[in-house]
Amino acid sequence: MTTTDTFIVSKAGYKYVAILVSAIVIFSFLNFSLLRLLSLVLLGAVVYIYRNPELEIPYMQKGAFLSPVDGKVVAINSLDNTYEIVIESSLFDISILRAPFFSSLHSVNLRRGMRLSTDTRKSTLLNEKVELVFEDRYNNVVHVEHMLDNSIDDLSVYVKSGEELSQGRRYGVMTKGRTVLSIPLSSRLSVQVDSHVKSGETLLGYLS
Repeated sequence: MTTTDTFIVSKAGYKYVAILVSAIVIFSFLNFSLLRLLSLVLLGAVVYIYRNPELEIPYMQKGAFLSPVDGKVVAINSLDNTYEIVIESSLFDISILRAPFFSSLHSVNLRRGMRLSTDTRKSTLLNEKVELVFEDRYNNVVHVEHMLDNSIDDLSVYVKSGEELSQGRRYGVMTKGRTVLSIPLSSRLSVQVDSHVKSGETLLGYLS
């Protein structure tokens, strides 16, 4: 997915839309009213889950980094050399993943796996996840991990290592999961636990 992908539904939802539209046509032809209605309801749900709004990315000062996901901040941890911001995204949040700042993508490590609840111990070892490392021109490095949590679909990632990303660029889709951002301890944070954040819109803080 690139910044020119402005269709109402993200690419990850195309196959489900195609299946349901086909089902509606078939059930209409066969005069199966109840099944046609059910397919229409499911189509509406799919369009909502995979909605792909076009954003006006706000102008930000030097070092500003935005949330890569929609969701709720459930924890902010101070570790040895980093802050760790944990964001949980529900099925009803916008599923689009966006670059948090102007950066070079150092690495993308996608591990296919299960979709267990992240509350279970095995989820860390078994769940599907992607780890991305972003670096800006001032050598600030931010690690972002997206892990599925009882999700209805796989993770979709549309970027590769070495790509240059503008702030707010779409780089993937996660329908439900947990995101962990690891940022330098010298950064200044602008969010608190229980804050609701928007992908490509909410300011999380400033890199040094």
